[in-house]
Amino acid sequence: MSENATAKPATTEHHTLVAEINKRTGLGVVVTGMADQGETGGAVFVRWPDGHDGVVTRAYDAGLHTMRRTAEVLSMLRGQGLPVPRHELVVQLDNGVVGVVQERLPGTPPHRTDADMINAVLAMNERFAGQLTSRPDVPVPPLHLRHSGPEFPRHETLAGYNDRSRRLLKIIREVGAAPVHEMTGDDLVHTDYTIPNVLIDDSGKITGVVDWNFGVARGDRHFGLIKLRFDLAWARLDPTGGHNGVQQEAIDHLDNYLDATLEPDLLRMYWAHWTLTMLHWTIRAGEPDVIDLHLRLGESRLS
Repeated sequence: MSENATAKPATTEHHTLVAEINKRTGLGVVVTGMADQGETGGAVFVRWPDGHDGVVTRAYDAGLHTMRRTAEVLSMLRGQGLPVPRHELVVQLDNGVVGVVQERLPGTPPHRTDADMINAVLAMNERFAGQLTSRPDVPVPPLHLRHSGPEFPRHETLAGYNDRSRRLLKIIREVGAAPVHEMTGDDLVHTDYTIPNVLIDDSGKITGVVDWNFGVARGDRHFGLIKLRFDLAWARLDPTGGHNGVQQEAIDHLDNYLDATLEPDLLRMYWAHWTLTMLHWTIRAGEPDVIDLHLRLGESRLS
């Protein structure tokens, strides 16, 4: 989901979201539209009473404490020159949802994703190196290779689907049985580092990395690139490459980078996590083509 794509009319649901935030905080922001690439519950464009533009999003799984910490970390990163949005307000809403009112950064998501675009994304990812050395309070995400997560990903989802998913689950657990089965490091990690969450200007320069609604994470910056790889493959289910025009050369280029950069055991460990996570969600969603894609992705490096 991108906060800064081309605007389209906001839905009643999104007007209700902004009205709830205004009621709880007295902000008085006004809806101006929503991102046309936003997913369910996507980004709402707003204008503050003083005339500056903002974006409203919802964090469903992170919690208020995590999103407040995320706002602090993003502010620190902005001070170090990273193009991340300032979170101007974080507020608890109903049903465990956290509302975030943040800065609207310049740029739009790419309309064509080729090898050059991947190079730009990789170069930005390198700027994440060591960024959280001073923030040991930011947690490293658990990989859940040995047991299910408290809510997701659930091993039971793969165990109950079919023989292919059960074979993959067996391999995932074998990867998790190794002495090293969790991520380490002090890099900034974006756990949804995908093309729709990157903004560029007309020259192709990255002007923003957005959608931190799972909270900032600490660990190995390369971890997010595996999610990117899965997302690129999903986009290629559409012959046009989807909203972001993903080209096969982008996937090939990223694969070559991962093979050249990551130790095989580390790449396999990260691949096992994202296979588990993405199959958890896609099996639950029930779209056969998407499930088959993620089974094939898992098998491509875990079999």
